[in-house]
Amino acid sequence: MTGWLLSTLRSRLLLGVSLGWLVLVAALLAYSHLSGGALAQRENLTHLEYEAQLIAKQLDRSIHVRQQALARLRPSLVLDEDLFTQLQRQEGLLALFDRLMVFDAQGEPVAAWPPFEHGGPNIAARDYFHHVRGFRRPHVSEPYVGGETGIPQVMVIEPLLDDEGRFLGILGGNASLHDGTSFVNLRSQRIGEDGHVVLTTAQGQIISHPDPAYLMQAVPAADRLPLLDRALYGWEGSGMGEQLDGQPALMAFRQVWSADWVVGVFLPLSQAEAPVNRYATELRWVGLATVALMLPLLWWLLGLGLAPLHRLERQIERVGRGDARRLRLHTSMRELHQVADAFNRLEDQRRDALASREAREAFLQAVLASSPVGMFLADMKGRINYVNPALEAISGFNVAASRTSEWVRRIHPEDRPAFIEQWRATLERGDDHHLQYRFQRDDEQLWLEAQVSRVELGDTALGFVGMIQDITERHERETRQLWEAEHDPLTGCLNRRGFENRLEEACALHRRESDKVLSLIMMDLDHFKPVNDTAGHAAGDELLRLIGQLLEESVRQQDAVARLGGDEFALLLPSCPLERATEIAERIRRGIETLEFQVDGHTFRVTASIGVSNLSVDDRDGGPLVKRADRASYRAKHQGRNRVEVQAGLSKVSES
Repeated sequence: MTGWLLSTLRSRLLLGVSLGWLVLVAALLAYSHLSGGALAQRENLTHLEYEAQLIAKQLDRSIHVRQQALARLRPSLVLDEDLFTQLQRQEGLLALFDRLMVFDAQGEPVAAWPPFEHGGPNIAARDYFHHVRGFRRPHVSEPYVGGETGIPQVMVIEPLLDDEGRFLGILGGNASLHDGTSFVNLRSQRIGEDGHVVLTTAQGQIISHPDPAYLMQAVPAADRLPLLDRALYGWEGSGMGEQLDGQPALMAFRQVWSADWVVGVFLPLSQAEAPVNRYATELRWVGLATVALMLPLLWWLLGLGLAPLHRLERQIERVGRGDARRLRLHTSMRELHQVADAFNRLEDQRRDALASREAREAFLQAVLASSPVGMFLADMKGRINYVNPALEAISGFNVAASRTSEWVRRIHPEDRPAFIEQWRATLERGDDHHLQYRFQRDDEQLWLEAQVSRVELGDTALGFVGMIQDITERHERETRQLWEAEHDPLTGCLNRRGFENRLEEACALHRRESDKVLSLIMMDLDHFKPVNDTAGHAAGDELLRLIGQLLEESVRQQDAVARLGGDEFALLLPSCPLERATEIAERIRRGIETLEFQVDGHTFRVTASIGVSNLSVDDRDGGPLVKRADRASYRAKHQGRNRVEVQAGLSKVSES
């Protein structure tokens, strides 16, 4: 009877495992009331998420305060005066930063307080300088080592631009990572006895850690810290994993979006499980006693049952090394013979499939490498495992060897949220990713079109394939065509179609926000026909261009100047009260009146009959506004020309 029971692998394993599990289940049932680890873990994770959120909000506020302070200082800086004195007087800013600095458009230091010992470094080659010069927006730099001090630090940067938006340089304030009073230094913040806070950049560089040896170091690989790796891509949440020192811990992550930083709060698992360990001690003694009783029996039964498996293992190793092509067993166990037969069939199929796969992979590699379209392959977690040469040429850097966050960092800040949202939807739900966005390649901005789809084999998802094309020329062509469709080719002002579009947009905004005001100036040139009749249409066109230039220079950037046809012009002034619009119209009238136009020995002077109106709360669209301004301009022309008339109900402002 005993020999029959032990004649099959199933009966041997069943006998040994059953005896062991009977004792184990009895012990677990007796002490199940002592386990509360799951509940303690959930409560600790909730607390960690709350702490991480508080710290992230605090950092966001600190960065916002510093960016606002730099933004308030920027208009008051006079670059051609004593910048050292101007910076020295900023006591409030010097309380927020270790040093205030001004660099010119070539990255050369202009001034700093406290001053540099050796004149200061040239930062033209640094990534943060390229970023601010390219995007011309406030920025928080990646951590770097100061050229003179050798101290790790970060810089909050405000671009310096002239009135026409040209890049003049940067205004920056730096904060040391070693300084215990710095807003970036979180080493003093503790969670319980051993918990701590870690601050990293989205590029995976450590900014703050209780152990100074980790500062400026890269975050370990994703297979070691998968939750932190997800957080570097924008994920927020909590879970369990390893600390940087390899110790198991509970952790929570929050994003500091204003600086592309990640806050991580870590609580060692030993501290989190301390309340439960006291109860586990008794269970451990019971378990030890149980193992002591069961070990000899299980050792004998499993050793007896698994001996044929060891022989099978050695034969499989020989097949794997290529020393044998098939398994040949010498045993009476039916199950092992069935396993060997199944293995031999699978080995034959594997060899055939391997040869076929190698051929297909070689063909696919050749197709991808020769494709003019940028292509990449990614696994189900979004990790890039193949990039073709066309995509390397488009991106300008080694995409396969870089983190996905490097690609995200190069996307224009205004397009980045949409990209991240679509990429998350693609990874989590398998949605198709189709998006156009701006991309920074070195000092050049490109327009890219990306299409990503999930690859499936039956019901199994294998990964993702993506195609990326450089559509910069097409986008510029479409933008140019749109501009030409809405602008007058002679003067560069809006044409009637462009004017009507801007008027419709302004009226829609006025309906949504009733406190907004909108004014309109319409004008006809007086005595323009003699210019065409005497000097020709080419001279008339040149005069119209001069008038268009004068109008553009007389209004703000957000105002719209349009040539409606012939010598008729219109100026749409959002957020401009009627009184201010009337003053602008009078200034334009005087400018046109004093304009002398000479051609072929003839001197011409023209004037303008101008009408001014504003949008009423009763107006449903811009039609009544245009009619009132048009009537006012006709009234100005009929009452003697060269004058400004305001819509009915208000007095005339001026006349020649």
